[in-house]
Amino acid sequence: MEELGFYSRSIGRGRRVDSVFIGGGTPTILDAEDIYRILEAARANFAVEPNAEITIESNPATLTPEKLDRYRKAGINRISMGVQSMDDSLLAFMGRAHTAQEVLDSYRLIKEAGFTNINLDVMFGVPGQTLEMWQETVRQVLELEPNHLSFYSLELAEGTQLYRQVTEEGLKETPTELDRQMYHYLLAQMKGHGYEQYEISNGALPGYSCRHNLKYWNLDEYLGIGASAHSYVNHVRWANQGDIFRYIEGVQTPPDRKALTTQAVDWIHHNSLADDMTDYAFTALRKNRGLDKEDFAKRFGMDFWQVFHGERPAFEGFLAEGKAAEEGQSIRITGKGMDMANQIISLFVGIDGEE
Repeated sequence: MEELGFYSRSIGRGRRVDSVFIGGGTPTILDAEDIYRILEAARANFAVEPNAEITIESNPATLTPEKLDRYRKAGINRISMGVQSMDDSLLAFMGRAHTAQEVLDSYRLIKEAGFTNINLDVMFGVPGQTLEMWQETVRQVLELEPNHLSFYSLELAEGTQLYRQVTEEGLKETPTELDRQMYHYLLAQMKGHGYEQYEISNGALPGYSCRHNLKYWNLDEYLGIGASAHSYVNHVRWANQGDIFRYIEGVQTPPDRKALTTQAVDWIHHNSLADDMTDYAFTALRKNRGLDKEDFAKRFGMDFWQVFHGERPAFEGFLAEGKAAEEGQSIRITGKGMDMANQIISLFVGIDGEE
């Protein structure tokens, strides 16, 4: 609450907010009244629009009819649930605290509570996960008919138990070929069920693309509140302390009234024009519709290929291979190039902004 009040004063109480995302773990383990107070504080400090998309992340088995009713009354209109897998053995291996049946039970509660915008997260490329296990997860998830799907290939995070199992105990990572097979299987199944993939890791039924997600890929401003939260406002990026105790101490430290950020901030970076152009390019190319050169010119006052002229020859190689496309004002990665998306996007990272 204190952090919201600080930013209301430092960056402007009148700022319009059209999306709120309550996430970063499992906020639904909190009492519903705590969530209500957070949203009330957001509305008191910023101009949250009446039709704002307001999402809360959840894990199966943390939801109750009473919580869901309170969420709706607080204005939450979108639920995002971390399913990951519909295979109990894989869920146990990943250390998840729910079962496949609890996914089904929680989804039913969400629907019965009247929510009409639901996202489900699923994960592939997990060590030990077979194609058949993934296909069964995809079948069951699509059978539920969620409005939105987020799908991620497992990335090993240093310091986790799974990372140690792979690096120290000989656990085999998923072969790249199988990982890609799983990815394309989901894309094909989504398309057959009427979903549109609008970003590398996201798909939705018509009209249900996540407004909040798109802010990141459109290089729009966003304000992060809480430990480890990231922000991008007024061409400045910053991240809060990850340690919860250091974060709390920082928020409670009286700030300089003229400061942009609180003492809870871990690092801060003032973007140069080149930084913003680079950020715009590599986030826009994550979207299936790609980058709009006309919008780029309006934002930065320069032609896209004037800025990235040094990268054009390498990009034209991807064009020739059919892995990228340039049509009118659009530059995008094609379905054929999706498996090389990181390689293509990396062309536009690190320019110095000079012609």
